[in-house]
Amino acid sequence: MGNKMKISKKTAAMLIGAAFVFLVGCGSKLGEEFTEEVNTLEGVTLMVDGETASADSITYTVDNGSEKDLNFGQDYSLQKEENGKWYQLLPANPVAVTMELCWVPAGGTETMEINWDAAYGKLPAGHYRLVKNFSDDKSGYYLTGEFTLE
Repeated sequence: MGNKMKISKKTAAMLIGAAFVFLVGCGSKLGEEFTEEVNTLEGVTLMVDGETASADSITYTVDNGSEKDLNFGQDYSLQKEENGKWYQLLPANPVAVTMELCWVPAGGTETMEINWDAAYGKLPAGHYRLVKNFSDDKSGYYLTGEFTLE
C-alpha cells in the first residue's frame, strides 16, 4: 500500500560507519603522496592545539559553523610535509580503531585527543597534519589540522 521504509539520517550514518573497518599502524616511514582535496566543507574547520602537540599525541577541535549535523569516527591518519607535498605516514603497528560514531551538531564544537603512540610511535621533528573524515547526510569530507614538532 505504498508504505516506504524510511531510514533516519542518524541510522543511515551509523550503518555507514559500521560498514568500515579501520586499521591504523607505527613508525614514521613515508607512504604515497596524498592528493585528495581537503578542507572543502564550507563553515567547518578542524584545528589542532599546537600547545598540546607532542611526539605521540594531540588535541583537536572541530568547529561546525555549517547548518548540517556532521558525524565522524575514531579513525584518523597522519601525514608529513616534505618539499611542499603531503605524504601519508605508514603506521608500523596495525591497531584496530573502535567504531563508535561521534556527532558535531550544526553550530557546535567538539574537542578530542588522539594518542598515536601504539600505531605510529613517537614522531620525529617535522611538519605534520592530522587528517579526519567527516560526513553529512550526503557526502564525506577530509578535514585537516597542521602542527609542527620541534
